[in-house]
Amino acid sequence: MKILVADDNEDMQMLLFQYVKKWGHEVVIAQDGEEALQILETSDIQLVISDWAMPKMSGVELCRAVRERFGDERYIYIVLLTARQEQEDLVTGMEAGADDFIRKPFNKDELRVRLRAGERALQMQQVLSEQNKRLEAAQTELRNDLEAAAVVQRNLLPNPDKQPFLDAGYRFDWLYTPAAFLGGDTCNFIRLDATHIGFYMIDVAGHGIPAAFKTVMLSQTLSAANGQAGLLKDDVSYAPHCYIRPPAEALYELNNTSQEEHNAMHYFTMVYGVIDVKTGQTTLSQAGHPASILLRNDGMMETIDVGGVPIGMLEGMMYDEQEFILGVGERLILYTDGIIECENTAGEQFSFARLQYLLREHGAKPLNNLIEEIRAALVAWRGSSVFDDDISLLIIEHFQ
Repeated sequence: MKILVADDNEDMQMLLFQYVKKWGHEVVIAQDGEEALQILETSDIQLVISDWAMPKMSGVELCRAVRERFGDERYIYIVLLTARQEQEDLVTGMEAGADDFIRKPFNKDELRVRLRAGERALQMQQVLSEQNKRLEAAQTELRNDLEAAAVVQRNLLPNPDKQPFLDAGYRFDWLYTPAAFLGGDTCNFIRLDATHIGFYMIDVAGHGIPAAFKTVMLSQTLSAANGQAGLLKDDVSYAPHCYIRPPAEALYELNNTSQEEHNAMHYFTMVYGVIDVKTGQTTLSQAGHPASILLRNDGMMETIDVGGVPIGMLEGMMYDEQEFILGVGERLILYTDGIIECENTAGEQFSFARLQYLLREHGAKPLNNLIEEIRAALVAWRGSSVFDDDISLLIIEHFQ
């Protein structure tokens, strides 16, 4: 190991040089603290033996300068040589950044042992530094993977620029803000056939990767309805050759296929509905999900709450349905509990009443403006754009 000796006394320089070199180390000499600091700036030396009292820059001043200059990026182990005996002096040296002390006149065996201790400390620091670098690299890789997964998950959400029933007078928009990179919420607005819209919102219990994987699987299962037979519809031999499964039946089937023996808590709440675009006839079923809101064209609000047990919790559960007309100029709002349970700094929840107030105040605005008003209100309430739970909202509008 290369060791820097900083001492203005030539006899002490020679003595330290002989001992340290005899123990197998390379020795560099500095006449004072200033020269020692210059040498450290232009070399990779990590261990210093410094006298306390030196001209231009003392050993204590050297300690402070080294800690300020190099910080945690490059740790330099400093042993101070001193004839001082007072406890206060040792405290001063330690506070300045010294790692160890040797009192003059020193014993060479004590010096050798303390240098070995310094070597071990530096070796441990090097091991920790390498481990931290590997950990940082792994964290960066994991972060990149999570960001890529988040893009995939977000791409499963419906594209507001592609409105499959715009010509029939129906459009949608949504808000989705996961609590972390990946969330446990998802929603969709899908074509079941030429005259029927299917729509759903899901909130998987928990957060992070397990919940996100579940939402991806569910999206793939449910979105097969876009031109394909699947859970939401079946091909049949008789006209119109397509059987659209009623919402309550769809939830029943999904619940029975979502039972997990080894993870009874891996359930999710859901609302699923079907709209006949010719008549506005809407059938909706819920499984433990917050009540949907029907915003009428006269500004009045109705809640659609048909209850039901969350999907995956109990096998064989039956679900109820509610039917209503989504008339021209009316909107249907679906959301997850992350909105109404969003807490401010005082621990107070945003509440269903505040969501109703926002809809009452801004409900006549274009969909994207209404959603932005809700998002801004939640951020202001939270005092941050980071939330403890996923924030999700889907609005369907019958505009003509």
